[in-house]
Amino acid sequence: MRFTLLTVLALVAVLTSTVSAARPKWHELDGYTFDRYVSDFKKPYAPHSKEYAQRKELFDAKLAQVRAHNADASKPWRAGVNHMSDYTREELTHMNGGRLRENWNVRKQLRSKPYVKKHQVAVNSIPLPRQVDYRLSIPSILSAIKDQGMCGSCWAHGSTETVESYAAMATGDLFALSQQQVTACAPNPNDCGGTGGCGGSIIELAWDYLIQAGGIAQEWTYPYTAYAGTTGTCAPSITPVVSLTGYTAVTSNQQHDVVDALARAGPLAINVDASNWGMYESGVFTGCDYSKNITIDHVVQLVGYGTDSDSGLDYWIVRNSWSPAWGEHGFIRLLKTSQPECGWDVQPQQGTGCNGGPAQLWTCGMCGILFDTLYPTIKV
Repeated sequence: MRFTLLTVLALVAVLTSTVSAARPKWHELDGYTFDRYVSDFKKPYAPHSKEYAQRKELFDAKLAQVRAHNADASKPWRAGVNHMSDYTREELTHMNGGRLRENWNVRKQLRSKPYVKKHQVAVNSIPLPRQVDYRLSIPSILSAIKDQGMCGSCWAHGSTETVESYAAMATGDLFALSQQQVTACAPNPNDCGGTGGCGGSIIELAWDYLIQAGGIAQEWTYPYTAYAGTTGTCAPSITPVVSLTGYTAVTSNQQHDVVDALARAGPLAINVDASNWGMYESGVFTGCDYSKNITIDHVVQLVGYGTDSDSGLDYWIVRNSWSPAWGEHGFIRLLKTSQPECGWDVQPQQGTGCNGGPAQLWTCGMCGILFDTLYPTIKV
């Protein structure tokens, strides 16, 4: 199903207002209609148009899925409607620009260093906290939730957000940094995680670029223009406000190391399978199924862990880049278990990837959350 560029541009003008939309909660959806949805989320479709009919069909099907999911009271998470409830599968897939294909020859050239657990050092033997939530940090180390729009720039958002956090921890100043600079400027010669820009890439290449470029500018000096899905061109010069000296890769699929790094170092940039996240509204998400395989396709930021007081389930706290109108004000909680489930990512080549990588990758944790986690080192 195809939609015109005019429609996409119209969506750009209105979707930024969905942050303040009167989004109905999951228990308020009885009798909810597409007309009400169009009004609530300020959709631009002309009544009785072909696109109106097409979007209505998509929305009605999604609403039926939402109601069916919520009818099962045993589910620890609730589905709802949001600004993406009338998107096509292609539109949703295009937003996930963190497709990852491992290539050891390429990886050897990247600037990451291995993670060493600090609790193994005698001078730092303080036990790990039972819960961590960087949303509550004072002063704040997380900027406002962002919206990548129709561009597959999650890799630029997740990497930029994590640089913001580490710069804030290092200096005490929380800058909103330019995800557009990373989207438009970071090269991707080996097609890692996509073709670059809105076509997708990986965290490591974002940070390699920032190291080489001398740093990243503030968002207000280099604003985000890729919302409608066009990468844009790299500016000839920037004024960096934060610089990197390197970054650390946490041991892949090792939950103890990820918890240790999250608690002791700070928020982490991570890769996940977000293909079933679209209708998430609240609760502890359990919707990734290893029996049906996992597809790592999205970059986000891991900002904590804890235990749900109602269900007693442990969870990870993940920051997304789909606007505050999605999920728990832009966040999702993923199930965290003492013995993480593992399985194969059987589509690492989806959307292309680093040339010459293997056909499948071993991943662990809900939605593959433990597979590839990193954090930057800030130049102070």
